[in-house]
Amino acid sequence: MTADRAEPDEFWLSVAALVRSKVEPALGKDGWVREPVIEYLRDLEVVARQECTSREVVQVIALGRHLLGDDAEVGKDMARIVEMALAKVA
Repeated sequence: MTADRAEPDEFWLSVAALVRSKVEPALGKDGWVREPVIEYLRDLEVVARQECTSREVVQVIALGRHLLGDDAEVGKDMARIVEMALAKVA
């Protein structure tokens, strides 16, 4: 990897701070402010479920979504949708 990109394990170790930095500014804001953060966290959770071995990381992301009022289920269907979208980009 290049020097400006974190190794995967380093990235997953930094997820709690990343989630906090995204969620705290959106707390108490209108839905139009929270929605992009929720979508980002949903996508991040899908990737975490596929690539990260730490259950705590997934829980931190899910908690961030919950704090913003998102109780959507992130599972196989959402993972499939993200994979299809990524395939179109590639």
